[in-house]
Amino acid sequence: MALAVLIAALCLAQASDVAASHFREETKSCDPECSKIGNCNGETGQCDCPFGLTGPTCREQLFPACHSSLEPGTTPNYGSWYPKNCLCFKQLRAHPYSCPAYLRAEGSYGSQMLQPCFYDALMRGGLLCYKYADRPEEKQLSDSPGIDDPGVEWYRINSYPEYKEIRVEGEQVPKEVKTPDGGTWRPLRECPGNCSHRGWCQIQGSNYQGRHDDPQERWCSCHSFSQGVTCEIAEPYHCYNNCSGRGECARGGWCHCQPGYWGHGCTRSKAYVSDKGWRPNHADIKIYVYDLPEIVVHRREFDDQWALIDRMYNVEIEFMEHLLADWGVRTENPWEAALFVVPSFTYWYTGNIGNPYYLMQHVTHHLQQLPFFNLTGGRNHVLMATNDRGVCKLGQAQLELQHSIKLVHFGQAPRRPYARHKNPEAGHHLTGNLPQPGHRFEGFPDFNGGDVMEEAEICYRPEKDVVTPNYLHTAWVQPDTYSRVWKVEELPDGNRKVTRRTDAEPRETTLFFAGYVKPDMVYSQGVRQTLHRMFKKGGKHDPEGPNKRPDYKVSEPVYNAVDQMIHSKFCLAPMGAGWGIRLAEAMVTGCVPVIVQDHVYQALWDVLPYEEFSIRISRAELHDLVNILDDVTPEQLKKLQAGVDKWHRAFYWDKEWGGLAYNYTITALKRRALRMWSQDFRHHHLHLR
Repeated sequence: MALAVLIAALCLAQASDVAASHFREETKSCDPECSKIGNCNGETGQCDCPFGLTGPTCREQLFPACHSSLEPGTTPNYGSWYPKNCLCFKQLRAHPYSCPAYLRAEGSYGSQMLQPCFYDALMRGGLLCYKYADRPEEKQLSDSPGIDDPGVEWYRINSYPEYKEIRVEGEQVPKEVKTPDGGTWRPLRECPGNCSHRGWCQIQGSNYQGRHDDPQERWCSCHSFSQGVTCEIAEPYHCYNNCSGRGECARGGWCHCQPGYWGHGCTRSKAYVSDKGWRPNHADIKIYVYDLPEIVVHRREFDDQWALIDRMYNVEIEFMEHLLADWGVRTENPWEAALFVVPSFTYWYTGNIGNPYYLMQHVTHHLQQLPFFNLTGGRNHVLMATNDRGVCKLGQAQLELQHSIKLVHFGQAPRRPYARHKNPEAGHHLTGNLPQPGHRFEGFPDFNGGDVMEEAEICYRPEKDVVTPNYLHTAWVQPDTYSRVWKVEELPDGNRKVTRRTDAEPRETTLFFAGYVKPDMVYSQGVRQTLHRMFKKGGKHDPEGPNKRPDYKVSEPVYNAVDQMIHSKFCLAPMGAGWGIRLAEAMVTGCVPVIVQDHVYQALWDVLPYEEFSIRISRAELHDLVNILDDVTPEQLKKLQAGVDKWHRAFYWDKEWGGLAYNYTITALKRRALRMWSQDFRHHHLHLR
């Protein structure tokens, strides 16, 4: 009997070994000098370098004329605020990843909205630049000489579609160069420490830290992510998890890791190979995070300026901060991963109103050279676009971009298919029964053709994409605000119990909304404009008329919106130019959201029970808003408020204060893996037919 048990145990052990043997750890090595400037990527065996450096030890300068020094480890700058060496733009333009030839929009409607170069200065006509007459090309630098230096020649250049330069001579040579912030450009040598080769020298002007009015002072306007009098400090906030304590935050939010670590936030230390190919675990859904080379995407500067963004667009960074540290979900082994997240710093390339189509095409082109994207046509790859309208213009994208999962804030998905393919070359063509311009809903101003067209854009595919909550400024969730509504108890197991305060301030306002109004009906689908019309002088609920409702507060933006929402029963949650922030704001202030966004899927709609904590009405009902809310009984309101109590933490990200937006977003992503395995993903080319 004992022998049988032993044999059975050995068999089980062997079976376990067989199951585990599909993958084995195999970490590659790099040049021993790699770690002095770069990080040895144990998965590729390549030395990962900060942007602008390359080679087995990261000592070769890409775009060398964009650097201000020949010293090793400096990084290039390529904006248009401060004059550069002309060869900087020539070298930048020549790189195949600057204005890639493979970028293509299918249809003129898409191409009109896109910029084919990833560096703004390459699209500027007549840009002022200089060359050193007595230096060979390998010693040409962007080191800011004096404008009257006799060894310097000045030019005006165009970089796109072809590089061309015209000599500027005699009286045409400028006597000084003014900067857009009101300052004057000066030679780098005039500033302390040459600004550590991380900044530009100027007099007067300003940056995000303040103004400089003394005309005698030479001060350093630092490159992105650097601070200090001589730009000597790399701001660690911009490196994921401050490099996890395993490295130093270098220029551009890039971590220089301790030997043995690599990747975003210095979180990678192991690499794997597989004997059986890709074998995703179906019982424990894991996510792999790509570490794309900096030359593909990086946290780029905004035209020689700090890449400062409104934090409400910051979810790509916030999501990655959480995911990189979450080894319960994340895996270093791509061969077992069900989903692949692609950090692409979308906002740094598009801003809040730009189009991410070309950037995603660029990233996808790189992924297609790697093992995993083509296995599913990208259907299990997650790309992020947290700008205003997300991926609305991807209707003009090539088919290989249609399949990937998009993580967005804007879930517009109109019921009318608006485009179809005639053939791969002809592109997309509008079709279907679109609404007509003019009067559409009771009480609404007229819509024009452009308004109707934007409403008809497909920005989201619910069977595969994910709508995630936006990031809320800390003023909405920090304890001195949050505790006005919520009571937080720390439980012995480390969890939090959050309940509505019984002594909370009374909610005397029935409905609150304060926000911008624009003349174009596409802005908020006309909801904001109509609401303001209803409650202003001459409107249905004129504040001096017989139907006045002083318990409704509707206005332009106000400084104390948090306080107003805390005192309101209902809060309107309309769109803006794309997604709206007020759903999340309402939830964290304990205000029941009233959502008026036709054919727009809301954040985490398939994970959260919206019927428990919100009221939703269509635009056709907006004229009857007051009656609809008057019909809500005190008991029904109390029930909705209980739903807000239960689910509001899903709408903010700060884990230190109990936010659960990351957790629910991961749940939504895992469900997309299940839908992919169940073949629920719609085949785009069939759908367009």
